[in-house]
Amino acid sequence: MPVSFGALRQCPTSGRAWGNAVSTPRRIRVAAVDDHPVLLRGLQATLATSAEIDLVTVSTTVGELLAVDDLRVDVVLLDVDLRDGTDPADNVRAVVGRGLPVVLYTSEHRAALVQRTMAAGALGLVLKGDPERDVVEAVQSAARGEVYMSSRLAMELVSHPAGEVSLSPREREVLTLLAAGLPWSAVAKDLGISVSTARTHMARVLEAYSAIGMPLRDGPREAVARALSSGQIDDPYRLG
Repeated sequence: MPVSFGALRQCPTSGRAWGNAVSTPRRIRVAAVDDHPVLLRGLQATLATSAEIDLVTVSTTVGELLAVDDLRVDVVLLDVDLRDGTDPADNVRAVVGRGLPVVLYTSEHRAALVQRTMAAGALGLVLKGDPERDVVEAVQSAARGEVYMSSRLAMELVSHPAGEVSLSPREREVLTLLAAGLPWSAVAKDLGISVSTARTHMARVLEAYSAIGMPLRDGPREAVARALSSGQIDDPYRLG
């Protein structure tokens, strides 16, 4: 279940100076979604260094976050890989669909996956290895509706050519089954298509790589390797 830190601070809403009412700016309310409890506690400590930010809710899945009653937050810090079988881009779309800005906070370095997740509507990207102050700056930027990249490496991830390869869901399914070691006949049977159709999807994958100047001379084998390394698909054995 989500853990609320909302009771840790009381935020004053107004004060008086020289006889005139002075409004204190409202603090930025942040929710964090990550499957590592220790990291969530670390985020609490990091954000507590800012006089402008309150971490009010933490969850281990997007489903948990969006099920919170009376969810009132300004920015969501979201890990890319929650290891719960959900699609990272779908997670971003679900949160953004609730009108909440998303900042990705991740150790994920697979360019295609990062780009696909950013394209789903995230406003910022902070790598977990970057300085802690970057998290605060990213939250502040997202609250203003501004895009934020934490480092040169983050910028390289969102601009890497591998992310330009656009694959359909079915093409990724074919690649994933091949990565699991299935022969063409089993791939076709699993997807309910013919072997010829499965090979056609692979041909389109090879064309997509060629179109960005990355021809795959080793054919399907290299396509699977590239898709795994860039994050176009997940290792089928990774979540087990």
